[in-house]
Amino acid sequence: MNIKLYENFYSQKEYLECNIYMQQLVASGDFELAPGSRPIDRIRDENGCWIDDIICHRIRCKKCGQQFSCVVNTYRGGGSFRP
Repeated sequence: MNIKLYENFYSQKEYLECNIYMQQLVASGDFELAPGSRPIDRIRDENGCWIDDIICHRIRCKKCGQQFSCVVNTYRGGGSFRP
């Protein structure tokens, strides 16, 4: 399976696209949220603000165990999605 990686997030839009992509990977059944990871669908609080300045999600392949991390800095910008 080819996984679309994001070496750098240059905008909120890219992070949000990646977030949706991770949710699709998990929904496909081939991936799962890694233990201790922030849930992919919990990125904003009840007021619509980012849940934290740094948000990190980890998913892993159920077949081979390969993990992918998504880290985003909601305060300064930037981040990535990669193994």
